[in-house]
Amino acid sequence: MKIIILRRMALLLILAALIFSVGCLVGRLSLETIPTSGFLAKEMPIFYIQKKTAEVCLTFDISWGQETLPKVLKVLSSYQVPATFFLSGPWATKHPEAVKAITDSGHEIASHGDRHLNLSQYPKEVVRENVAKAHQDLLSVTEKVVPFFRPPNGDYDDLVIDTAREQGYETVIWAIDSLDWKNPGPDYMIERVLSRAFNGAIILCHASDSSKQIHLALPGIIEGLRAQKYKIVTLSQLAANAKPARNDPR
Repeated sequence: MKIIILRRMALLLILAALIFSVGCLVGRLSLETIPTSGFLAKEMPIFYIQKKTAEVCLTFDISWGQETLPKVLKVLSSYQVPATFFLSGPWATKHPEAVKAITDSGHEIASHGDRHLNLSQYPKEVVRENVAKAHQDLLSVTEKVVPFFRPPNGDYDDLVIDTAREQGYETVIWAIDSLDWKNPGPDYMIERVLSRAFNGAIILCHASDSSKQIHLALPGIIEGLRAQKYKIVTLSQLAANAKPARNDPR
C-alpha cells in the first residue's frame, strides 16, 4: 500500500512539474509576441528641449487675420527678441508681404499645416496632403522653412507624427500655453508664463487676430523672463545640439 501511495505522489509531482513548465513556456511566448508598436511604444511629439542652460523659445501660430501680427513684430523688435512663427499655408500665400516682414525681422518660419483640421480624425492621405501642401505654399513665399510642424489645434496621434516625419517635419506642440487665444488679460498671461518657465520650454502664443491682447502681455513676458535670467531664442537655436523632450509637462 505504501509503495502505491508513493508512486501516486511521484506521478503527481511529475504532472505538476510538467504543468508548471508548459505554463512558463506559454507565458514566455505571450510576452515575446506583444507588439512593440502601440500605446506602450508610442513616440510623442516634442514638447520642450532638454537644456541645462536657461533658454526658452517664444512661438506664434498664425492661421488668419493681419492686425495682430504687426503689433507683435513691433514688440519683438523693440526688445530684439527672435521668435518662431508657425504659419498655415493658406494664410502665408494670402499675405506674402506679412511673411516677408517676419523673416526680415530676423524670425524663422515653421509649418502650421494647410486646412485647419483636427488631423487625428483623418486618414493618412489627408494628413500627408495637409503637410505637403503647406510646405509647398510656404516655400512659394519664403526661402527657408525650418523642419518643425505644429498640427492645427495641437491635435495629433501616431499617424500624424509619422506622416509629418515622412515629409521631413518633426511635430512640435508646447510646454507652456500663454492662453492668449482666450484673451484673459495681459497680467494673467504674464503671470502664467513666468510661473511655469523652465530651461528649454517652448511657449505657445498666437499672432492671429483672435489673440487681441498678446502684444500687451509680451513686454511683461519678455522682461520677466529676462529677470529670471532666461535667454529667448528661436526654436532652431533651442534645439541645436540638444535632445528633444517628448514627455508632456503640461
